[in-house]
Amino acid sequence: MRSIGARSQDGTTVAEFLLDRLDAMGVDAVFGIPGGNISAFIQALRGHPRIRFVIASHEGGAAFMADGYARSTGKLGVCLVTAGPGALNALTGVASAHRDQVPLLVVGGQVPTDRFGLGAIQDSSDLGVNTAAMYSHVTGYSTGVSDPGSFPRVLTQAINVATGPRPCAAYLAVPADLARRPVGNETEKVSAAPRRPTVELDPREARRVIRTLSQARRPLIFLGGGAREALRSGHSSFRRLVHTLGVPVATSLRGKGVFPESDDLSLGVLGMAGAERAASYAAAGIDALVVIGSGLGEWATRGYDRAFTGASTYFHVDLDPSVFGRFLEGGDHLHVDAEVFLRALYRELPRSGGAARAVPAAARRPPYGPVPAAGGPGVSPAAVMLALNDLLTGEEDLYVDMGNCTAWATHYLIVDPPTRIFYPCGLSSMGWSCGAVVGGRIGTAERAAIALLGDGSFLMNGNEVRTAAKNRVGAVFVVLDDGYLGMVNHGEHEQSGGAFPLDDDHYGLGPVDLVQFSRALGADAHPVGDIAAFREAMRAARAAAAGRSRPQVVVVKTDHRVSPPYGERFTAVAGDA
Repeated sequence: MRSIGARSQDGTTVAEFLLDRLDAMGVDAVFGIPGGNISAFIQALRGHPRIRFVIASHEGGAAFMADGYARSTGKLGVCLVTAGPGALNALTGVASAHRDQVPLLVVGGQVPTDRFGLGAIQDSSDLGVNTAAMYSHVTGYSTGVSDPGSFPRVLTQAINVATGPRPCAAYLAVPADLARRPVGNETEKVSAAPRRPTVELDPREARRVIRTLSQARRPLIFLGGGAREALRSGHSSFRRLVHTLGVPVATSLRGKGVFPESDDLSLGVLGMAGAERAASYAAAGIDALVVIGSGLGEWATRGYDRAFTGASTYFHVDLDPSVFGRFLEGGDHLHVDAEVFLRALYRELPRSGGAARAVPAAARRPPYGPVPAAGGPGVSPAAVMLALNDLLTGEEDLYVDMGNCTAWATHYLIVDPPTRIFYPCGLSSMGWSCGAVVGGRIGTAERAAIALLGDGSFLMNGNEVRTAAKNRVGAVFVVLDDGYLGMVNHGEHEQSGGAFPLDDDHYGLGPVDLVQFSRALGADAHPVGDIAAFREAMRAARAAAAGRSRPQVVVVKTDHRVSPPYGERFTAVAGDA
């Protein structure tokens, strides 16, 4: 019997080939939970010198960790789960990454091939629960492996799809017996990963875009999450472009912070719970609109606000042609990479001539209206966001969960690069940040990682704090603790015209001591009852997270009666009822 972690003497096995491929791609962490049907992969990971296996508390948390790892590093996120319930538990996290176009590979276990159809425990073949069929609906590629010799080819296809022009999730179900078998000489036939399309934009098209923006009375550039990479490498050039043309810039929720929100031309988020100045500018009319890297979904368009449709001239830039015409009809659809598009505009800018325009008046307005104050016990969540603004240094990654915390962060945080902010808005999965912040911190240990979430989300997936503690991950969790499932509580209150009171215990979470809960999981916990204490707790938590490599949980008692800036969302849901 060979020692654990030793390589097979009969040639590279399926499990070993997977790790070799991941290693070559620079992936240094795999997230999951052990199981008998993936033991070959776990044993190969035990002895690997560069790839660590991070054991989560739940497969859903493991998928969220792989998601956060991919977002923070730009690499492929990898999740390893066993057959049956292991694969099913991860399904929500995988679907969430897929909807947000995060490159994610899920390797799921499968019972040995000679047990298919025998009623084997956790049989996930097409004669069992058929996980490959289930995953086909929430990934861009899903299949079962039927032969070890074909595994290199199938793995290459899965990775190419996941990391392609439209990143997504991919799923492979690998039977336990095949995982230990050698792949043979098929490794020699594996092709190199495809490169991102580099087709250049026609210079005449670039000049037309610049001319349109220059001549427009009320132009707007709208940046989605698909513009993130383009602006990461070309931030200064983009800033010169918009300041030369005098064009305001708004972003979607996923694009928040890709352009400095403190810039004179930044309108902030134009979308659900977005900035006041962005909403005012759009409401007054847009005559030339350039959308870069956004599918213009419900979050981005403020619930499909028709203010977007008034532009007489409209350009939509995206690598995914399926988004063209989905919300906005007509216009010019430019099927090109955001970086290629912007580079073409930069080249043509010196030829455009003309002096820079004055900053539009709307862009000089405050980004948000009056800050709502707490009316009872606890602090206003808006005040927490403003205090957090003062504490950001530029070296943070913020992982914002779904719920009222989404609105507070979107509306009140001012995010400038190199600070980054991430949301799971594609599927809007509560509890996402608990895992994502752990995976993100593991991927980029040199950056501070802060999760911002409500108590409802923390009770869903807060057990991943234990994963952080065991693996010495210094992540910071900021929990807005108001004792309610706040988004639905406020939503029903608004929809009913106040007939359903905010103090109704129907959506109450009951008495839960989140401080003791966090400490029991191995974290340092900081109870906070006012803004001064919050500032002090955050400074202490950040220092301890970095210095002691230990998770930190800051529990902020907030007033559940303070209404989040979600008015249009509550109205839209009421209209659908």
